[in-house]
Amino acid sequence: MRSLALPPGGRPRVRLVLYFTKGLGDVVAEESAGIVPAIAVLGADDRFLVAAMTAAEAAALGEQARTIDDARLLVAGPERITSEEGFAALCASAAGRVRNILASDQGDWSGPWSVTLSARNPGWRDSPGWDPAPVLATHFPGADLGAAQRSPVDLRVQADAEMIHIALNLWSRPIGKRDGGPARPGALRPTVAAALVRLAIRDTDPAVTRLGVYDPFCGTGTVVAEAAHLGLPVFASDIDEHAVELARRRLAGELLERQPLAGQQAGAAPAAAGVLRHRVFAHDVRRGPPPRVSARVMVGNMPWGKQVQVDGRLALFDATTLLARHLLRDGGTAALLTTHEDALIARLRRQRLAVSSRRIGLLGQTPAIVVARAG
Repeated sequence: MRSLALPPGGRPRVRLVLYFTKGLGDVVAEESAGIVPAIAVLGADDRFLVAAMTAAEAAALGEQARTIDDARLLVAGPERITSEEGFAALCASAAGRVRNILASDQGDWSGPWSVTLSARNPGWRDSPGWDPAPVLATHFPGADLGAAQRSPVDLRVQADAEMIHIALNLWSRPIGKRDGGPARPGALRPTVAAALVRLAIRDTDPAVTRLGVYDPFCGTGTVVAEAAHLGLPVFASDIDEHAVELARRRLAGELLERQPLAGQQAGAAPAAAGVLRHRVFAHDVRRGPPPRVSARVMVGNMPWGKQVQVDGRLALFDATTLLARHLLRDGGTAALLTTHEDALIARLRRQRLAVSSRRIGLLGQTPAIVVARAG
């Protein structure tokens, strides 16, 4: 997946920018430190971290990280930019460094650049202001600010008010994009699914975690695929039988690879298919807790917002909290994503569960991750 070479050798450190969903910085920092224990966090924002590590450690992070949307080599900034001239100087510095990197890796670069401009209240919108596009076009010839896909050389210009940095792709696609289930309304971003699982098991007794993870709103299986990647037993259900079948297909390879059946050789497809039929099934949570689920960790992306229309939302919340009370006995945990935080929290507390929550930024909305434990 790599498109550009990191500096040679294992010792010199490079500065990477790790981008993530707003509100999940602590989860990303925790996962990154688990992969790269010697990581040095140099700066933090609510949507990215700047960190130093060796080239070999950066390669490991790119291969193993599950909660990071993208990781790039920092080539300029962060700097406080208050004028068009300052912005031009920053772009010139970035272009020069990128050309030096490319010269050692691919010779003189004459191909196209693609540039992603991510701006939040940027200084160029303040009076008198300026237009960043001509500056970018000058320093990155052929740059297409509206490109549908990244070129082999792709730059991200991140502007947060007057603080701006520029970072270069190291991989041909963002590390958070991975092969998964089919596109579907309400499908969860895999990196957010991975963070949900991590939040659910973070302070849970390992003996409880080993009983498995259950997603009662599984859709095509994004959440349970992340749990299975961690080697955990998984259970999943959905009211949509077609979605259940898609989730089974998605999990088949993961479960066969990571969870060989007792008494069976890895790759025993018929036996594994039987396990999947038992563990992944059609069910409406409003009918009560499914007896076949032995997991004590519940993780789910509840139908919310613009993605999925739901009839009887409060009845769904009532049923979900009863399910949580049933599953969370003996030290279990639930992590649920919803845009109706207050209604869900009130019901969970009525079930004598201890509840915490955090808002994240997702699809132009601010849903909450609600975490519940036995009180």
